[in-house]
Amino acid sequence: MCGRFYVPEKEMDEFARLVTEVERHLLKKYGDIYPGDTVPIITNAKGTREVHAIKWGFPSWKGKGLIINARSETAPVKPMFKAPFQRRRCLIPAAGFYEWKKEGQGDKIKKVKYFITYGNKLFYIAGLYWFFKDKEKEGLYPAFTILTTNANEKMRGIHDRMPVVIDESDMEKWLCAENPDDVIPLMAPNDYENMEISKSAS
Repeated sequence: MCGRFYVPEKEMDEFARLVTEVERHLLKKYGDIYPGDTVPIITNAKGTREVHAIKWGFPSWKGKGLIINARSETAPVKPMFKAPFQRRRCLIPAAGFYEWKKEGQGDKIKKVKYFITYGNKLFYIAGLYWFFKDKEKEGLYPAFTILTTNANEKMRGIHDRMPVVIDESDMEKWLCAENPDDVIPLMAPNDYENMEISKSAS
């Protein structure tokens, strides 16, 4: 799964300039992004890319917690994700994401945090967004979830899942394809040559 990712200050500021003034006040400033934070995502509006500030995490049907990930293998058919997959795919800009692995033996087992990047540049995580009824006030609010896939060879030693990362050359197809079946191949694990994994100091 993907439970935290990272957006640097410079990139956050650049995307913040592209959202509405109302949305700008909702944005997390920058740095580590946690479930429930509001961050910039890229959407498609009649063939035009738009940037909006949207909360991370679909509300759970059980009423507690957030659904921050969706399995790419089942999202096209699961009731919660089927409509968003067909009509509201999005991209989440990030400079890295985190994953934890249990290391050690016996009473010395501890969780070690790893930081995963793609050539030290911004990349784009595949996601879905939808509008949900706001329980605290009238109207709807948007939220997104991150799509995950099987871990590639580099990630397999840390976790069995990883975020779906969309290549820049496939961004238009991911956002705009009218037939959702056309984007299913884009969600397959990819052994990116520029993928780098390091232990996080923090």
